[in-house]
Amino acid sequence: MIKVITFDLDDTLWAIGPVIEKANQKMLEWMEQHAPEFGRTYDEAGINGLRDEVMADHPEMLHDLSQIRLTLIELGLSRCGYTNSLALAQQAYAAYFKSRNDVVLFDDARVTLKALKKTYQIGALTNGNADLAQVGIDDLFDFYFNSAQLGLSKPNPAFFTKALEHTGHSAENFIHIGDHAGHDIAGAQSVGMRTIWMNPNQMAWPTGQQPACQEIEHLNQLSAAVANIHGS
Repeated sequence: MIKVITFDLDDTLWAIGPVIEKANQKMLEWMEQHAPEFGRTYDEAGINGLRDEVMADHPEMLHDLSQIRLTLIELGLSRCGYTNSLALAQQAYAAYFKSRNDVVLFDDARVTLKALKKTYQIGALTNGNADLAQVGIDDLFDFYFNSAQLGLSKPNPAFFTKALEHTGHSAENFIHIGDHAGHDIAGAQSVGMRTIWMNPNQMAWPTGQQPACQEIEHLNQLSAAVANIHGS
Protein backbone atom coordinates (compact mmCIF):
# COMPACT_ATOMS: atom_id res chain seq x y z
CA MET A 1 0.00 0.00 0.00
CA ILE A 2 1.28 3.44 -0.92
CA LYS A 3 1.68 5.79 2.04
CA VAL A 4 4.25 8.37 0.89
CA ILE A 5 4.65 10.30 -2.35
CA THR A 6 7.85 12.22 -3.02
CA PHE A 7 8.45 14.79 -5.72
CA ASP A 8 11.39 16.22 -7.53
CA LEU A 9 10.82 19.98 -7.92
CA ASP A 10 12.58 21.65 -10.88
CA ASP A 11 11.02 20.58 -14.20
CA THR A 12 8.58 18.37 -12.30
CA LEU A 13 6.38 21.01 -10.64
CA TRP A 14 7.63 23.99 -12.69
CA ALA A 15 9.93 24.70 -15.63
CA ILE A 16 13.35 25.72 -14.31
CA GLY A 17 14.98 27.11 -17.47
CA PRO A 18 13.02 30.40 -17.63
CA VAL A 19 13.36 30.81 -13.84
CA ILE A 20 17.17 30.65 -13.88
CA GLU A 21 17.33 32.94 -16.91
CA LYS A 22 15.21 35.51 -15.08
CA ALA A 23 17.19 35.11 -11.85
CA ASN A 24 20.47 35.72 -13.66
CA GLN A 25 18.97 38.84 -15.20
CA LYS A 26 17.83 40.12 -11.80
CA MET A 27 21.32 39.55 -10.43
CA LEU A 28 22.89 41.47 -13.31
CA GLU A 29 20.39 44.31 -12.86
CA TRP A 30 21.45 44.51 -9.21
CA MET A 31 25.09 44.52 -10.28
CA GLU A 32 24.44 47.35 -12.75
CA GLN A 33 23.39 49.57 -9.85
CA HIS A 34 25.85 48.45 -7.18
CA ALA A 35 28.84 46.81 -8.90
CA PRO A 36 28.69 47.75 -12.60
CA GLU A 37 32.13 46.42 -13.46
CA PHE A 38 30.86 42.87 -12.91
CA GLY A 39 28.28 43.19 -15.71
CA ARG A 40 30.84 44.77 -18.03
CA THR A 41 33.22 41.89 -17.40
CA TYR A 42 30.97 38.83 -17.27
CA ASP A 43 28.23 37.82 -19.66
CA GLU A 44 26.29 34.56 -19.33
CA ALA A 45 29.18 32.53 -20.69
CA GLY A 46 31.56 34.27 -18.30
CA ILE A 47 29.31 33.54 -15.33
CA ASN A 48 29.14 29.89 -16.39
CA GLY A 49 32.93 29.89 -16.59
CA LEU A 50 33.16 31.17 -13.02
CA ARG A 51 30.76 28.42 -11.93
CA ASP A 52 32.85 25.74 -13.61
CA GLU A 53 35.99 27.12 -12.00
CA VAL A 54 34.43 27.12 -8.54
CA MET A 55 33.16 23.57 -8.97
CA ALA A 56 36.60 22.39 -10.11
CA ASP A 57 38.43 24.15 -7.28
CA HIS A 58 35.91 23.31 -4.54
CA PRO A 59 34.67 19.73 -4.93
CA GLU A 60 33.27 19.96 -1.39
CA MET A 61 30.63 22.35 -2.79
CA LEU A 62 29.41 20.08 -5.60
CA HIS A 63 26.13 19.31 -3.85
CA ASP A 64 25.40 22.87 -2.69
CA LEU A 65 24.12 25.06 -5.53
CA SER A 66 23.61 28.06 -3.25
CA GLN A 67 27.19 28.01 -2.03
CA ILE A 68 28.49 27.56 -5.57
CA ARG A 69 26.48 30.55 -6.74
CA LEU A 70 27.55 32.77 -3.85
CA THR A 71 31.21 31.80 -4.30
CA LEU A 72 31.25 32.43 -8.04
CA ILE A 73 29.69 35.86 -7.54
CA GLU A 74 32.28 36.74 -4.91
CA LEU A 75 35.10 35.48 -7.13
CA GLY A 76 33.91 37.59 -10.04
CA LEU A 77 33.51 40.70 -7.90
CA SER A 78 36.96 40.25 -6.42
CA ARG A 79 38.51 39.95 -9.88
CA CYS A 80 36.70 43.11 -10.87
CA GLY A 81 38.56 44.91 -8.07
CA TYR A 82 35.83 45.22 -5.46
CA THR A 83 37.41 45.01 -2.01
CA ASN A 84 34.06 44.41 -0.29
CA SER A 85 33.34 41.46 -2.55
CA LEU A 86 31.79 39.21 0.09
CA ALA A 87 29.23 41.78 1.27
CA LEU A 88 28.34 42.66 -2.32
CA ALA A 89 28.11 38.99 -3.27
CA GLN A 90 25.69 38.27 -0.44
CA GLN A 91 23.41 41.10 -1.56
CA ALA A 92 23.63 40.12 -5.22
CA TYR A 93 22.87 36.51 -4.33
CA ALA A 94 19.82 37.62 -2.33
CA ALA A 95 18.48 39.32 -5.48
CA TYR A 96 19.21 36.18 -7.49
CA PHE A 97 17.66 33.79 -4.96
CA LYS A 98 14.46 35.79 -4.58
CA SER A 99 13.91 35.54 -8.33
CA ARG A 100 15.02 31.90 -8.39
CA ASN A 101 12.02 31.11 -6.18
CA ASP A 102 9.58 33.18 -8.24
CA VAL A 103 8.38 30.17 -10.20
CA VAL A 104 5.26 29.50 -12.24
CA LEU A 105 3.77 26.20 -11.16
CA PHE A 106 2.64 23.83 -13.87
CA ASP A 107 -1.11 23.78 -14.39
CA ASP A 108 -2.90 21.74 -11.71
CA ALA A 109 0.22 21.47 -9.51
CA ARG A 110 -1.32 23.02 -6.42
CA VAL A 111 -4.71 21.33 -6.70
CA THR A 112 -3.08 17.94 -7.35
CA LEU A 113 -0.69 18.24 -4.41
CA LYS A 114 -3.50 19.37 -2.14
CA ALA A 115 -5.68 16.42 -3.15
CA LEU A 116 -2.89 13.87 -2.70
CA LYS A 117 -1.97 15.27 0.71
CA LYS A 118 -5.38 14.22 2.04
CA THR A 119 -4.34 10.57 1.66
CA TYR A 120 -0.54 10.44 1.55
CA GLN A 121 2.51 11.94 3.20
CA ILE A 122 4.09 14.31 0.68
CA GLY A 123 7.83 14.95 0.45
CA ALA A 124 10.25 16.83 -1.78
CA LEU A 125 13.58 15.33 -2.85
CA THR A 126 15.62 17.73 -4.96
CA ASN A 127 19.16 18.33 -6.13
CA GLY A 128 18.21 21.99 -6.46
CA ASN A 129 17.96 24.77 -3.91
CA ALA A 130 14.37 25.96 -4.17
CA ASP A 131 12.89 27.33 -0.94
CA LEU A 132 9.38 25.93 -0.60
CA ALA A 133 8.31 28.77 1.68
CA GLN A 134 9.40 31.40 -0.83
CA VAL A 135 7.80 29.43 -3.67
CA GLY A 136 4.62 29.38 -1.58
CA ILE A 137 3.94 25.64 -1.39
CA ASP A 138 5.57 24.64 1.91
CA ASP A 139 2.10 23.99 3.35
CA LEU A 140 1.65 21.15 0.85
CA PHE A 141 4.72 19.17 1.96
CA ASP A 142 5.37 17.12 5.07
CA PHE A 143 9.15 16.95 4.57
CA TYR A 144 11.89 18.26 2.29
CA PHE A 145 15.46 17.17 1.56
CA ASN A 146 17.91 18.76 -0.85
CA SER A 147 21.43 17.85 -1.88
CA ALA A 148 23.04 20.60 0.19
CA GLN A 149 21.40 19.31 3.36
CA LEU A 150 22.49 15.73 2.75
CA GLY A 151 25.89 16.33 1.17
CA LEU A 152 24.99 14.08 -1.76
CA SER A 153 22.79 14.15 -4.82
CA LYS A 154 20.31 11.97 -6.65
CA PRO A 155 20.62 9.28 -7.99
CA ASN A 156 22.71 8.25 -4.98
CA PRO A 157 20.58 5.62 -3.22
CA ALA A 158 21.42 7.18 0.15
CA PHE A 159 19.41 10.24 -0.87
CA PHE A 160 16.26 8.14 -1.19
CA THR A 161 17.12 6.07 1.87
CA LYS A 162 17.01 9.29 3.88
CA ALA A 163 13.31 9.63 3.02
CA LEU A 164 12.69 6.05 4.08
CA GLU A 165 14.41 6.65 7.41
CA HIS A 166 12.58 9.92 7.96
CA THR A 167 9.11 8.45 7.46
CA GLY A 168 9.73 5.01 8.91
CA HIS A 169 8.04 3.44 5.90
CA SER A 170 9.55 0.87 3.58
CA ALA A 171 10.29 1.43 -0.09
CA GLU A 172 7.19 -0.45 -1.31
CA ASN A 173 5.11 2.23 0.45
CA PHE A 174 6.66 4.99 -1.69
CA ILE A 175 6.09 6.54 -5.09
CA HIS A 176 8.70 9.00 -6.36
CA ILE A 177 7.79 11.39 -9.17
CA GLY A 178 10.39 13.19 -11.24
CA ASP A 179 11.39 14.33 -14.71
CA HIS A 180 14.91 12.88 -14.85
CA ALA A 181 15.12 9.26 -15.97
CA GLY A 182 18.45 8.79 -14.22
CA HIS A 183 18.44 11.03 -11.18
CA ASP A 184 14.80 10.43 -10.25
CA ILE A 185 13.55 7.20 -11.73
CA ALA A 186 16.69 5.03 -11.63
CA GLY A 187 17.68 6.51 -8.27
CA ALA A 188 14.31 5.70 -6.68
CA GLN A 189 14.23 2.28 -8.30
CA SER A 190 17.62 1.48 -6.76
CA VAL A 191 16.06 1.40 -3.28
CA GLY A 192 12.83 -0.29 -4.37
CA MET A 193 10.47 2.69 -4.67
CA ARG A 194 7.70 2.77 -7.25
CA THR A 195 8.09 5.61 -9.76
CA ILE A 196 6.22 7.96 -12.06
CA TRP A 197 8.05 9.71 -14.86
CA MET A 198 6.99 13.32 -15.49
CA ASN A 199 7.61 13.64 -19.23
CA PRO A 200 5.93 16.81 -20.55
CA ASN A 201 8.13 16.93 -23.65
CA GLN A 202 7.38 13.32 -24.64
CA MET A 203 11.02 12.29 -24.54
CA ALA A 204 11.96 8.75 -25.54
CA TRP A 205 12.76 6.47 -22.61
CA PRO A 206 16.52 5.70 -22.38
CA THR A 207 17.39 2.39 -24.02
CA GLY A 208 18.29 -0.34 -21.59
CA GLN A 209 16.91 1.39 -18.49
CA GLN A 210 14.06 -0.07 -16.47
CA PRO A 211 10.97 2.04 -17.22
CA ALA A 212 8.98 3.86 -14.58
CA CYS A 213 5.78 2.28 -13.28
CA GLN A 214 3.74 5.07 -14.87
CA GLU A 215 4.41 7.98 -17.22
CA ILE A 216 2.55 11.29 -17.37
CA GLU A 217 2.77 14.43 -19.49
CA HIS A 218 0.64 16.70 -17.29
CA LEU A 219 0.04 16.88 -13.56
CA ASN A 220 -3.70 16.49 -14.08
CA GLN A 221 -2.85 12.86 -14.97
CA LEU A 222 -1.00 12.26 -11.72
CA SER A 223 -3.84 11.25 -9.43
CA ALA A 224 -4.90 8.52 -11.86
CA ALA A 225 -1.32 7.30 -12.20
CA VAL A 226 -0.97 7.13 -8.40
CA ALA A 227 -4.27 5.24 -8.15
CA ASN A 228 -3.08 2.72 -10.74
CA ILE A 229 0.02 1.99 -8.67
CA HIS A 230 -1.83 2.05 -5.36
CA GLY A 231 -4.28 -0.54 -6.61
CA SER A 232 -1.71 -2.81 -8.22
